Amino acid sequence: MAKFALAAVLLAATSVALEEGEYALVAHLKQHNLDEFENIFWNIANPDHPNYLEHLSAEQVAAKIGATDAEISAAKTWLLSLGAKPSSIQVSKLRDSVSAAFPSPTMDTEPHKMLSALAPQKPPSVEFVVRRDPKLQEPREGGHRPLLDESLGQYTVSNIKKAYGIPADLQATNKSTLQMVWGPGTFGYSRIQLGLFKASQCPLLDMGKVQFDTPNHGSAGGDNYGEGNLDTQMIASFGLNAETIVSNTNTSASTEEGLGFGQAMLDFLTELSGRPRLPQVLSLSLGSLSAASCDKLCDEAAKQGHSHDDCVSFLQSQRQVCMFMSQDQVKRIDTALQILGARGVTVFGSSGDGGSHFSFGKFSGGEMADILNKISCELQMPVFPTTSAYMVSVGGTMWKNGDSSQPITWSGFGGGSGSGFSWQMNMPEHQKKTVQAYLASTPGLPPNGSFNPHGRAYPDISSVAVMGTSQSSPMTAGIFSMIIDKRLNAGLPPLGFVAPLIWKVAQEHPGEAFEDVTEGNSKTSCDNGFPSSHGWDPNTGWGRPIWSGLVKHFASDIRASRQTVLV
Repeated sequence: MAKFALAAVLLAATSVALEEGEYALVAHLKQHNLDEFENIFWNIANPDHPNYLEHLSAEQVAAKIGATDAEISAAKTWLLSLGAKPSSIQVSKLRDSVSAAFPSPTMDTEPHKMLSALAPQKPPSVEFVVRRDPKLQEPREGGHRPLLDESLGQYTVSNIKKAYGIPADLQATNKSTLQMVWGPGTFGYSRIQLGLFKASQCPLLDMGKVQFDTPNHGSAGGDNYGEGNLDTQMIASFGLNAETIVSNTNTSASTEEGLGFGQAMLDFLTELSGRPRLPQVLSLSLGSLSAASCDKLCDEAAKQGHSHDDCVSFLQSQRQVCMFMSQDQVKRIDTALQILGARGVTVFGSSGDGGSHFSFGKFSGGEMADILNKISCELQMPVFPTTSAYMVSVGGTMWKNGDSSQPITWSGFGGGSGSGFSWQMNMPEHQKKTVQAYLASTPGLPPNGSFNPHGRAYPDISSVAVMGTSQSSPMTAGIFSMIIDKRLNAGLPPLGFVAPLIWKVAQEHPGEAFEDVTEGNSKTSCDNGFPSSHGWDPNTGWGRPIWSGLVKHFASDIRASRQTVLV
């Protein structure tokens, strides 16, 4: 596994204001007391614990995991010794990074070479260093994710809401309800397209409720621009008239389809945790194969006599396939997601579009593609960030023969609803009993050794995903925004990390909040995969939403003095 020590990223928007010719260095500090913080997190998320929903402030998080004054001082001194502008030095709200602006570099200007030269000098408290350059790059046109396809006529907003039992005129009424979607590169949305969507599918949509939080509003032609339009339409129509933030914190090409994505995500999540106002709901549709999956692909290719470096280079030539630098980086992102959950944010993530074997579909491009396709079909290749134990993974459904009363596992575009088990992240306690029963009783599972039966299982739940699970995640996020809107109106706290409650409700009240989906398989173009079954399975999780059950079990609070069911 490659060591996560240095990174060079081109950023368009940074926390440090940069003048022309300047760059920034960010010293990410080692975090403290992570085991203790883990216990605090699960107590907050556990519906049966006295500290349930006792969410933390940024100051409380910083006091627990942040660096000491001496460690921050050492990082500042080191950056100043390298020539940092004294007035530019900033300490993150969570006390886990120190950043500063620098004039044009006097040493080697190639970022990776510069960082390699700095590595031996960094203080012990600095875990890794990132260089940021405010340089924009044009992404390649085209991509995997199409815009919302109006030809799929039966899958309208009104028809989907009807299938879930959601009133067509249900709208958010609490001014504090806030939902968000995020992506880098060309991510954004078109007001013209949103207006056309409003006219054709969602006439009650108040476009004034949808806003950007940075100057980066997206760029037509890029893959993530289509993503941003789909995300915005789904979360804004299903979380109808809740205040909606569309966020793009980094516009370089490396963040759209390469290794810059992981750093852009980490930057965004850590910065978001320190904001004075947080969204109650965040949807993350973008991702790729996990770093562990990418490592495994190239390790297996090397065992078969192929160059490990050639494998890595090939994967980087593929669009949005391996976008995380290392398993260490993935772990740091995982902690950032945990912090958001502890602060009261419910994070939803697309489960992926390649079944249990691919990020999207099969590789193409010669001998290396053929080798990796063979390896990918022999093993299960989970994606990230949906395999984080600290977010709700959302799979995909479609309607059998166009009948909305017959949900089945979504498949399409050469792939299907992402599913499986993480190679890196352990299975959380709330999953173990149910998942072990699935593995013990389900015939036709993939071969032993092709997946990690002790890893975080995904997805948790599902929604319509005929445009991929990039549709189902923001759709589900919007639905939960409406639940949280009811909670806020009742004086209840937001749900934060809601997965343990989802599993508890589904186990104790089957068929009330989620409708079981029992048809499908994750094999896509391979000869093995996870079959659907009764109850939870790795294709659609616990199934699709049932509005009345969501209101009954999630809009009221088992610990609240008021037990009124809200309608």
